[in-house]
Amino acid sequence: MSWKAMTADEACDLLDFWDAESWPLTRDQVQQRAVEWFGWTIEVDDGVTYLMNTVSGFTVPDVSTIGARGDLSYVGLDIADTIREVTSGSRRFLGDAYALAVREGEKRWGAPRLRDSKGTSSADWDTASGGRISFSLALRGLRARYETPQGVELDRRAGHR
Repeated sequence: MSWKAMTADEACDLLDFWDAESWPLTRDQVQQRAVEWFGWTIEVDDGVTYLMNTVSGFTVPDVSTIGARGDLSYVGLDIADTIREVTSGSRRFLGDAYALAVREGEKRWGAPRLRDSKGTSSADWDTASGGRISFSLALRGLRARYETPQGVELDRRAGHR
């Protein structure tokens, strides 16, 4: 079986792009930037727009864009195919892609906070902009997430980190 993943450079460049944006931004503004810069698409279902990373050709192309009161809190997306049947080969594939992404992130953003919880490993970095970058590895997938400065502040107020 052959699976696809972004290169570590590509994944980190994507997160650097979001970190360099002038936050706060609305969901619509983020979706428009993703269309213009990355060639992603916007789909509409029942009057609600959804951002899709159709360029990478992953098994799950949707991009999470979650926010409160208009301002976006985070952008999250798969940076590798979603694994349907977990095997030693799929675990090795995702583990290698995760290790490369974390290593590249460490070069760019310094030492990460590493966590292991309930079958998920994660690495995250607080950025100079006030945002947070993370990679998360699970048995079935590998995700990247950029949490906006507004999202980080909401987490802080809620007692997280």
